[in-house]
Amino acid sequence: MRNLRLLNRGRIAPQSLTYPDLPLIDAVFDPVFDTVIVALGSEEAQLIEVQQLMKDGLSIILAAFPSLSIALLAFANSPDAGELSFVFANGDIVIARYDLGSPNYETTTTEIVGLIDCGIKAAEWASDEETLSLITNENNLLVLSKSFEPIAEKQLDRNDLGHTDNKHVSVGWGKEETQFKGKGFMERERQAIKHAGLDLSEDSPLRDPTVAQVQKGSLLDKDDYSVKISWRGDSEYFAVSTVEETLDTGDLRRVIRVFSREGVLDSVSEAVDGLEQNLSWRPSGALLATTQRTTDEDGDDVLQLSFFERNGLRHGEFNTRLNPYDETVERIAWSSNSEILAVQLRSRVLLWTTKNYHWYLKQELHVDLDIPNNTISFIKFHPEKPLQLMVGTSLGGMLMYNFAASIASGPTVVGSDIGMTAVVDGTDLKITPLAVANVPPPMAYAEYTLESPMLDVSVSQSNTSFVGLLSNYNVQILTTSLENLQENLEPKTSTIEKFQFASDSDLVKQVCFIGNNCVAILIDTTQASTVVLFDITDLSMPSAICELERRAVLLKSRSDFESAIVQYIDGSVVEISSSGSTTLVSKLPTLCVDIEVSSLQSESTELKAFGLSSSGKLYCGEEQLTTGVTSFKVTENLLAFTNSHAQLLFIHLSAACNASSFQFVQTANTSLDERVRQIERGSVLVLCIPSKHSVILQAPRGNLETICPRIMVLTGVRKFLENQEYLKAFIACRTHRIDLDILYDYDQTAFEHNAEKFVQQINRVDYLDLFVSCLHQEDVTETKYRDTLLNADSLETKMNEITLEENQVSSSRKMIINKETETSSSKINKVCQIVLDILAKPQFEDKFLQTRVTAFACQAPANLKGALSLISSLGETDLQDSMITHLCFLLDVNKLYNHALELYDIKMALNIAQKSQKDPKEYLPFLQNLHVQEPLQKQFLVDDYLKNYTKALQWLADMGADANDRFYAYIVEHSLYKNALLICKYDEEKTRKVYDLYADYLFDAKNYVEAGLLYELLCKHESALESFVLCKRWKEALSIVYNIKDNDILMETATKLATALTDDHQYSLAAEITMRILGNVEESVLLYCKGYKFDSAIYLATEQNRQELLDEVVDVQLGEGFGTIAELIADCTSQSNSQLNRLRELRLKKETDPYAFYGTLHDDLDTPDNVSVAASETSTTPSFFTKYTGKTAGTAKTGASRRTSKNRKREERKRAKGRKGTVYEEEYLIKSIGRLIERLDQTETDALSLIEGLIRRQKIHQAYQIQQNWGTLTAFLKEHITEIHNMSERDRERIDDDGNVYFIDEIPIPTIKELKKTEILDF
Repeated sequence: MRNLRLLNRGRIAPQSLTYPDLPLIDAVFDPVFDTVIVALGSEEAQLIEVQQLMKDGLSIILAAFPSLSIALLAFANSPDAGELSFVFANGDIVIARYDLGSPNYETTTTEIVGLIDCGIKAAEWASDEETLSLITNENNLLVLSKSFEPIAEKQLDRNDLGHTDNKHVSVGWGKEETQFKGKGFMERERQAIKHAGLDLSEDSPLRDPTVAQVQKGSLLDKDDYSVKISWRGDSEYFAVSTVEETLDTGDLRRVIRVFSREGVLDSVSEAVDGLEQNLSWRPSGALLATTQRTTDEDGDDVLQLSFFERNGLRHGEFNTRLNPYDETVERIAWSSNSEILAVQLRSRVLLWTTKNYHWYLKQELHVDLDIPNNTISFIKFHPEKPLQLMVGTSLGGMLMYNFAASIASGPTVVGSDIGMTAVVDGTDLKITPLAVANVPPPMAYAEYTLESPMLDVSVSQSNTSFVGLLSNYNVQILTTSLENLQENLEPKTSTIEKFQFASDSDLVKQVCFIGNNCVAILIDTTQASTVVLFDITDLSMPSAICELERRAVLLKSRSDFESAIVQYIDGSVVEISSSGSTTLVSKLPTLCVDIEVSSLQSESTELKAFGLSSSGKLYCGEEQLTTGVTSFKVTENLLAFTNSHAQLLFIHLSAACNASSFQFVQTANTSLDERVRQIERGSVLVLCIPSKHSVILQAPRGNLETICPRIMVLTGVRKFLENQEYLKAFIACRTHRIDLDILYDYDQTAFEHNAEKFVQQINRVDYLDLFVSCLHQEDVTETKYRDTLLNADSLETKMNEITLEENQVSSSRKMIINKETETSSSKINKVCQIVLDILAKPQFEDKFLQTRVTAFACQAPANLKGALSLISSLGETDLQDSMITHLCFLLDVNKLYNHALELYDIKMALNIAQKSQKDPKEYLPFLQNLHVQEPLQKQFLVDDYLKNYTKALQWLADMGADANDRFYAYIVEHSLYKNALLICKYDEEKTRKVYDLYADYLFDAKNYVEAGLLYELLCKHESALESFVLCKRWKEALSIVYNIKDNDILMETATKLATALTDDHQYSLAAEITMRILGNVEESVLLYCKGYKFDSAIYLATEQNRQELLDEVVDVQLGEGFGTIAELIADCTSQSNSQLNRLRELRLKKETDPYAFYGTLHDDLDTPDNVSVAASETSTTPSFFTKYTGKTAGTAKTGASRRTSKNRKREERKRAKGRKGTVYEEEYLIKSIGRLIERLDQTETDALSLIEGLIRRQKIHQAYQIQQNWGTLTAFLKEHITEIHNMSERDRERIDDDGNVYFIDEIPIPTIKELKKTEILDF
C-alpha cells in the first residue's frame, strides 16, 4: 500500500581540477564520512582524478594519476585504511593511498599492485570489501583478498553445465499444468484442440505436466556478450553471468554460475531462453535478478525480470511493461534493504517494489527532460540508506534522489473516513475504500489507467477525486463518486500540463489536495521551492502561487484536509491555505520522512506538528516523544503508531505533545492496557478508520489485516454515550465483545435519567435481555475499561491491581447462574429495577415481557418470587408456557420447581417439572397427592418436602387440637423446640408440654444444667436432682434434696457430690460438703490439705477441737506437699541446666562446623562400580540443606507431593518429640523450657500456701529451703532466658509439603515471675 515519494533531488556536477573537463567515470558512497567519492577521467588525457565531495559543496582531490585505460570495471574506497582501489579493463589493478588526516593528491601514492596481461572482462568487490572477484579475457576466474592475495583461480569450463544439470528438479509447483480445473476439463481441452485442427492422434507423445518444457537457453541478438558479477549481501557467495557453448549442439547460451567466496562452484543455472547479461543478487540472499526476452501467454514478445535461486532454478518473473523491440535494460540494482529494485534504461530509471508476489512500478525517473540527449552512466544505492539513489549521467553530472515511503489515503475524520487508499503501479492507479471493501493487494476495488507512469498521488477530502503526478511532470485529475466506484464506471479526467505552472528546468515533485477542489503542486526551482494551487473546476490557470522561503521536501494534506502542509529542508513545517497564505506551524529538530499536523483539541485552533525521522524518532515540535517508531497516523482523538517491538500503541491526542505521556511504552502490559496491542513483527500502519473503530495494518509480506483496538472501540463507545446514542454504543460493545456494563457505569446518573430513552433506542427484546444478563458487580470504568485520558497518572498502579478473569463467560445462562452465588449487589439490582420500572409502563409491558422475566432472574440473588408471580399472572396460556421455558433456560430448573412449590402453585410446578430432566415417576404422584389435599395439609406437605420445617410446624399448629400429636412428634423429629415455644407462647398447656420435650432433649444432649433448670421449672424434682448431680451443681442439687425432706437421699446425694468433686480435684468444695452435710471432720481436713488449703484445714481442726488431726493429718500432708514441691524444684533446676548446656553444645557445633553437625555426603568413601550413588526418593544421603530443612533432595525438589497424611502426622510427632540430633531438637528444647516456666507459674500459689503452713507447724527449715531453692531457680532462668530463646532465622527455616520454604514463628520470651517472699525467711 505504500508509494515512493521523491523528497529531494540534488545535482552534483564535479569539475576536474588537475586537467580541464574530465568527464565522470564512476562514483561510490562513503558511508563513514557521509560523502561521495567520484572518479573522473578521459582517454584523451589518459588521467584519472578522484575527488571527495562533501555535503557542504566542498571537494577534495584524493588522487590523480596517469592511466592508459579509463575503462574502470571496479572502483572502491576504504575510508578506514585511506585506500582507493581501481580495476581497469586493460588488466591494471591500482591502489592509491591518501592521508586520512589531510588528504592531498600530491602526497597520495599510487601503485599498480596487479596486472592481468590478457585483460579483464568484469570485476566486482564483495559487499564487505574484503574480497575481489574478476573474470579475465581468457575466461579465468580470480578471487583475491583485500590485500590482493589470490584465494582461488580456475578456468570457466563449459563442462560445468553438464555437472549440474542433473540437480535441477521441478515438480511444477504453481504451474498451470498442475492445477485441478474441474471434472471433464481434460475432455473439453481435447475437443478444443481437435477443433483447432491440431494433432490429436492416439500415438501422440505424452508429456508429464509436472515437468516444465525443456528450453535450450538460446541467445538473442540483443545480448552484448558481456560478463557480469554480483555478490550476495553477506559476501558468502557471488554469481557470474557469461555466454558459453552448450555441450551437445555447441550453440551459445547465457549461463549463471554461483561460487562461494573461496571460488568453489556451487551451482549453474538451468537453461532459459532469452536471458540477458544483467545480473544483481538481492542483498537478503533469496533471489538473483536478471533480464529476459521471451513471450507471454498470449504469444506477445515481452521484456521481463526473471529470478533465480542460488541452486540455479527459476523462481518467478514479472513483466517490465517495456517495449521489447526498442528498450534495453542496461543495469539492475537492489536497495540495501532488498525492498527496491532499480532498472536502468538509456535515459530513465524504473523503481519497483513488491508485495504479495506482485511487482509495483513506483517511480520512473527521467534524466533527459531538462537536459536533452542526457543518458545514464551508472546507478547505485546508498549502502546504509536504502531510499537514497545515485544516478550518474553523461551530461548532467550525478543526480542524488532521496525517497520516502508514504501511503496516499483519505481523511481520518469521522464522516469522511471510508479508508480510501490510492496505490501507484506505473500507469495504473489502484483505488480501494478499505472501510467499504477490504480488498487484498495486489487487487483493488477499482483500477484506473493514466496517461503516463505516476510519481505521486493524493486523495481528496470527500474521497471522490484523485490527483496524480505523472513522470512527464503533467498532473492528471480523476473525479468520480462512490456509486461510480461500485458500478465500475470510468471517472471524469482532466490534465494540467507542465507548462501551465512550471518551466522546463523546474522539478515537479509532489501533489496533494486541499479540501475537495483545490490541488497543490510542489515544484523545486533553481533557488527554492514553489507551491502552485489549482481549482479543479477551472484548470486554465493557477488559483494561487505560493513562493516558499526555502527548499521544501514534503507536501501533504493536513489530517482534516482543510489545508496543505509543507516541510522545509531544515525541518520547519508551514501551513498553506487554499488562498495561498502561509503560516508557520512548528519546527522539527530534523528532517522527517513523514509528518502529520492536527489540533490537539477539537475546539482548539492551535496546530501541532508530528514528525517521524528516518531513524525512527517521533517528534512533536522540537520535543522528541519516543524512538523505534516504524509508522504513525493521527485521528481526531488519537495518535497511533507502530514500533520495532511489534506493538501498536495509542496516545490520546490531547496528551501526545509531552514525552512523559510515552513513558508507559517500555513497561506497558498488553493484556491490561487499552493503549497497547501486540501485532505481527514488521507490520506498519496503513490507515485508521475511527467510524469503524478499526486499524488497517500491512504485514511485511503485503497482506492486509484489519483489527479493532480496544482504545478505539472504547473511545467510540464513550462518544456515543456522551451523545446519548445508546443503540450505537450497544452495537459497538456487542460487536467488539466489550462488557455491556459500560453503558451504565460510564455515566450512571445520565443512564438513570434516560432509561426510557435507552429502552426506546434499543427496542429489541434480545438486546435488552443481553444487557441485563451481562451485568457485573464491578465498575468497569474503574477496572478494565479505565479511561487512560482522564486517569493517566494513576493508571499504572491501577492496572497492577486488576486481575482479569481467565475464563470469560460465554453465555447469558452461565452469567446468571454465577450471580446466584454472589451477595446482594446494589448495582445489579439497581439497574434491573430501573429496567423493570420502565418496562412496567403500559407501552412496554407486553412487548418486553420476556425482558421483565430476565431482569427478575438476573438480580443477585435471583428474584424468583417476582419472576414466577409475573408468569403466574399470565394464566394458562401459550405465553405463560414460553415464559416458563425462557426462565428454565436462565436458571436452575430444580430451584424453579422448588420455588413454584413454595408459592403452592401446583400447576406451575407441574409445568416446570415437565421441562426438566426429572423422572415423572418421582414428581407426578407427589403433585397428584398435593392436588387432592386440604389447603393446610397441602401447605404442610409442600414445606415438609422443601425442608421448611418451621413453616410446616406452623401449618400443623393451625390445624388445631386434632393435630397435636403430630405437632409434638414433628417437634421431636426435627428439634424445633424454640420454634414451637414461639408458636405456643400464648398456650400455657402446649408450652409446658414443649418444655417437657425440650428438657428431655437437653438431658440426652448432656446439657445437664439447662435440663435441670427446666425439670425444676416443671416440678420434676427427681429428674432435676439427677441433672444437677451429673453437672456437679451441688448447691442446686442439695436445695432440691432439702425440699424432698428425705435424709437418706440427702446423705446419698452429698456422698455422690463429694466423690465427684474430689475426682475433679475440687477439694475445697468436696471438703465443705463433707463437713456440712456428712459431718466427717477428719475427711474434710484431709481434703483441705490435698487442695493446699492448710489454713482452712488448721482452722477446721481447731474449731472442732480435734488437735490430734493437726499431728495425724495436717503435718503428714505438709510433709507430702514439701516433698512434691521440693522434687519439682529439683527437677526444674536439673532440666534447666541440662537443656541449657545442650543448646550451647548444638549452637557451638553448628557455628564451628555445620557440615559435621548436620552430616555430609560420603564422597570420600570408596564406592564399587556396580553400586549406584544417584539420589532417589527412598535412599538419599542428606545434604546440608536437606538435613537442615528436613527434606531429601527429591522431596525438596518436587515439593513432597507424594507425602501422605500419614507421613505428615509422623513428621508432626517427630517435631513434638524433638529427637536428639534432628533439626527439631533446638525448637523442642526451647519450648520445653517454656513449659517448665508455665508449670512453675501454676504451682506458685500452692508453694506460698505450703510455706505458710510449714511455718505455722514449726517446720521453718523446710519452708526456708522451699523459698531459697525457688528463688535460685527463678534467678537462673531470668539470667539465661534470653540466651535460651536466641534462635537464628536459618534455624527457623522449614519446607512445607508443597516444597515452599517458610519460617516457623519466633518463640516469644516468657516472663519469669518471682515467688512472693516471706520476709522472715529472707536471710
